[in-house]
Amino acid sequence: MFCMRDLLRSSQGFTFVESLITFSIVGIFLALTWATATFVLQKNGEQAQRTQAHFLVVEGMELLKQMRQTAVNEDREEGFYAAIGNRKGDYVIEPNGFAFFLKPGSHQPIEMPEGSSTTYCRTVSIAGENPDLKEVRVRVEWGGSDCSEVSELVEYSTYLAKANPS
Repeated sequence: MFCMRDLLRSSQGFTFVESLITFSIVGIFLALTWATATFVLQKNGEQAQRTQAHFLVVEGMELLKQMRQTAVNEDREEGFYAAIGNRKGDYVIEPNGFAFFLKPGSHQPIEMPEGSSTTYCRTVSIAGENPDLKEVRVRVEWGGSDCSEVSELVEYSTYLAKANPS
């Protein structure tokens, strides 16, 4: 017996048009999956750079506090002034053995040991007319191959004061 349903259904497999539609749908899903995975990996890399910059800013602030406290411990009367109070402008943090000191300058390049291609640049700025109270700002920039071109920035600021102002 011959019926219309048999005419519409082929017993030899998919037609060319059916195969073309199926491959198009699969291709669209693969392209969307690829684009999503690429976007997620790019944003993950950017967030890793921002997190590293955050840690470098916090490290810079902690080194400043350590320098202040070391100077105060060595010379109670004039330690704060020697470390921070008599300074104004932009500085970089330089190691000297187990101690650190401020050297005039800006954009201290910091290379990451993990093999990252990102170069971070840290600058410490000290401002304020009062020698007993200074505004301290630590800024980390990155985005270029060196410190001359930057596109991203993380910055923290605080006030450091002498323990017993005169």
